[in-house]
Amino acid sequence: MIEFIDEKGMIDPIGEPLGAKVAVTAFSAHTFAELVARTGAKRIKDVYGCVDVEMYMFETNGKKVLVYKSPVGAPAAVAAMEEVMACGVEHVVAFGICGALTDVPAHTFVVPNRAFRDEGTSLHYAPASEFAEVKNSKVVEKRLAECGVNTVTGGTWTTDGFYRETKSRAETMRKNGCVAVDMECSALQIAADFRGKQFYTFFITADSLAGEEWEPNDILELKVTDSTTVAATAAMTMAIRIAEKA
Repeated sequence: MIEFIDEKGMIDPIGEPLGAKVAVTAFSAHTFAELVARTGAKRIKDVYGCVDVEMYMFETNGKKVLVYKSPVGAPAAVAAMEEVMACGVEHVVAFGICGALTDVPAHTFVVPNRAFRDEGTSLHYAPASEFAEVKNSKVVEKRLAECGVNTVTGGTWTTDGFYRETKSRAETMRKNGCVAVDMECSALQIAADFRGKQFYTFFITADSLAGEEWEPNDILELKVTDSTTVAATAAMTMAIRIAEKA
């Protein structure tokens, strides 16, 4: 493994200011569609860089908020966030589904307060360590509570290997205080830290690795449900509150 060096990259994301300091993003198509529908965001431009990003915008109380769909997986999700931040965004609110590692029902809202770095992207933004601190977890807890959402707070296991989530790995993560498994959190947090930006995130549990066998629940056929509507509304409200103070 090449040791991390805090050196300027040879390639920079290219963007132009869009007037929005806050962005909100979802990962899956149905949650993104719900987010766009609830915000009334209009498509304003496409950015073609390391990954292609469709950008939407809505305005409230004189404040603009950017909306974009994030790719799944740490490398692409970080590339998309880099391109969004290059357009002047200082705060990113991200929400999506996760796997449960503990015995909680599907559609439980999880606020990660630290993320186990089992992905490779973050190693390009910070020296190796076991966990990344998810710095704005208290803010997210507060905003979700204001929306009437009950949450579970704990660590998340961020992995690149969706099909290599083994029983022993899941047990190790539980022993390390992880209540969920995701694919982007630690990388997005550390990339935001590296760029001096603010990151806010929460999940909704879908599949479960808490038992002896994988329980897919609705991960493969997740449709617009009450929890998705609540999540989109909460993320939108959070982004608006942040924008009012930005």
